[in-house]
Amino acid sequence: MTGRVRGGDTLFDERDPPDPRDTGDGPEVRVEVAGTLFSITFRNLENGYTVARLEPEEAGPLVTVVGVMPGVEPGDALRVAGRWTRHPAFGVQLDVKSCELRLPTGRNGLVKYLGGGRIKGVGPKTAEKIVDTLGLQVLDRLEQQPALLHTVPGVSREKAAAILGQLREQRAAAAALVFLQEHGLGPSQAVRVFRRYGERTAEVVRANPWRLAEDVWGIGFRTADGLARSLGHATDSPHRLAAGLRHLLSQAAHEGHVGVPDELLAGKAAAFLEVDELAVQAVLDECVADGRLARDVLLYLPELLAAEVSVARRLADLVDEPRALVDLAPGAAIALSERRRRLTLAPDQAAALSVALGARVSVITGGPGVGKTTIVRCLLDILLSQGQRVALAAPTGRAARRLAESTGAEASTLHRLLGLTPSGAFTARATDEAREPLAIDVLIVDEMSMVDIALMAAVLAALPPGCGLVLVGDVDQLPSVGPGEVLAACIDSGVVPVARLSTIFRQAEHSGIVRVAHELNAGEVPAFDERPDGQAFFVERGDVASVLEALRTMVVERIPARFGLDALRDVQVLTPVHSGPLGTVALNELLREALNPPSPQRRELARFGRTFREGDKVMQVRNNYDLNVFNGDIGVLVRVDEDAGVAAVDFDDRRVDYGLDALDQLEPAFAITCHKSQGSEFPAVVLPLVASHFMMLRRNLVYTAITRARQVLVAIGQQRALQMAATTSGARTRHGRLAERLRGEG
Repeated sequence: MTGRVRGGDTLFDERDPPDPRDTGDGPEVRVEVAGTLFSITFRNLENGYTVARLEPEEAGPLVTVVGVMPGVEPGDALRVAGRWTRHPAFGVQLDVKSCELRLPTGRNGLVKYLGGGRIKGVGPKTAEKIVDTLGLQVLDRLEQQPALLHTVPGVSREKAAAILGQLREQRAAAAALVFLQEHGLGPSQAVRVFRRYGERTAEVVRANPWRLAEDVWGIGFRTADGLARSLGHATDSPHRLAAGLRHLLSQAAHEGHVGVPDELLAGKAAAFLEVDELAVQAVLDECVADGRLARDVLLYLPELLAAEVSVARRLADLVDEPRALVDLAPGAAIALSERRRRLTLAPDQAAALSVALGARVSVITGGPGVGKTTIVRCLLDILLSQGQRVALAAPTGRAARRLAESTGAEASTLHRLLGLTPSGAFTARATDEAREPLAIDVLIVDEMSMVDIALMAAVLAALPPGCGLVLVGDVDQLPSVGPGEVLAACIDSGVVPVARLSTIFRQAEHSGIVRVAHELNAGEVPAFDERPDGQAFFVERGDVASVLEALRTMVVERIPARFGLDALRDVQVLTPVHSGPLGTVALNELLREALNPPSPQRRELARFGRTFREGDKVMQVRNNYDLNVFNGDIGVLVRVDEDAGVAAVDFDDRRVDYGLDALDQLEPAFAITCHKSQGSEFPAVVLPLVASHFMMLRRNLVYTAITRARQVLVAIGQQRALQMAATTSGARTRHGRLAERLRGEG
């Protein structure tokens, strides 16, 4: 139950980081305006985000209202609440935090309400007939006596049924949204809840508000718990304790754990929920008995236990498969590849190729410059020459593109290969037995250190019987962001055949970057280059202020001038932390001001609490298969057009148009965390290292950052911080039992 983990992670971080499913858009009411919706400028039908003009009840100019206002139509009587903001191009706007649709009472209002497009099949003329036939109390009368609609001339029974169904759904939606917002949910959260439960929303939420944390994206435990308090539920409700236990197991999974020791979970849950530990233990046992949780030495979310068991079983089946990948003898196969590639493999490279060819599943691991890519190229040559169908894949889009470029063969992300649409969480259907197997004979996966237990289960479930599997990666890098340490567990099990590469190639004896990486990984304080023609430099600065000054100068002036690189596109700042003066937030502000300051020529747009500016460096933070952009892709925002509802980003070789509602998928990328850099390479990397980051200064984190640099690395900071990184192994326990299961220990 031990292994390597991300530096700085702890089981159940005492800071209790926010639930990643909580969107936190609770209401912030500043002002109320009642009036009639005059026109709609922009609307997203998926999430209800709307830009519109409202005619106030009190005399005055039209008001621009922006926010989540689902289902509103011109002519609707509304009461909106929010706060005033000033847009740089469009002036004063009301940022709407709640929206209540008020039913009209006058004839004109009723006709607009019924015939303004809200109800399919009812135009203005039909609406006039309905109002004239049933009177100004038409909505109340139809709710009490729906059969009256049949009496309206020209309205058939089928049409009446369709109209009544739409009216009933709209009344239910309006009532549910008001109910949810009265109890603390923001409008976009309320919309998602109603879409999940429909007309049963109030009934379901009143009975067990905590189920929202499981059922509805964007609602985490804390939000659901606040809703429960507003509804008067007891703090020791069994529903609350069960939801709290799942929340803590989910939080542990986000920290990298697959399972958790029983005693740790019960004790933490009692403190977190502020209830008696015996009550927690009783509910915990009930959850295990009815399948909401799983116990197998550790406590698991059932889906993660299923994933771990599935991975162990399928890998064991491949280990037991006696057939080699090809019929050629290893020596002949290696000679064939050497002739084709016109090279001579080093002994450990030849041995690695022999291991991979001789087993149905194998691991090839090693640091930078040791020839992992050469092995993949040679392996691909041999397999293709023998008529094998081979797929190349990696966990991220950037890593897949690098793999394709280095091999000259097609490569894809694992998610695209498997046809998965990831939610960004670890709850994917990892063991879908009904999925059609891939039509391949061998799968080669690069950057395996980034693959978590759920994704690995999905990969193995998609392989046809007996398909070969070669896992390539650097086990000393940071492990996956998701739960588990699949690559490390395969190696540590002693069951899966492993080839370790150690001979340094690709002119690495002349590469300062490779040398520094290997020295650090060996626990030594690296010796950086001192000659101006070197690659890896350390700029010593004693305090944060001087580090900031040197970093800005290095990114904006020195590196671009010395190496002929573009400061915006080629130079990437990596930092261990998010917060503080050398964290991503502060550094993005500093570098944006230096590289992309405000200008009349650069349009801006305020969305999701941030300002997007043309010329900004941005990163895609989740996979979007519709747009063909992936988590970790970095580009430049080249167009912001609020009138057209479009923003465009240049990602190296292609331009991607985003709807404005999709901009929450982008984050500033002038500076990113070392974790976010996994699977990527950059021409130049600048890395601030100060002792105040001691919680994150672990060897695998700094090693990962160093190995992201292709041409030049500049570390800026304090020698004692470098010493901390070199001497702190970063090996914290990630709880899980994959290695034990592979060894047949249960």
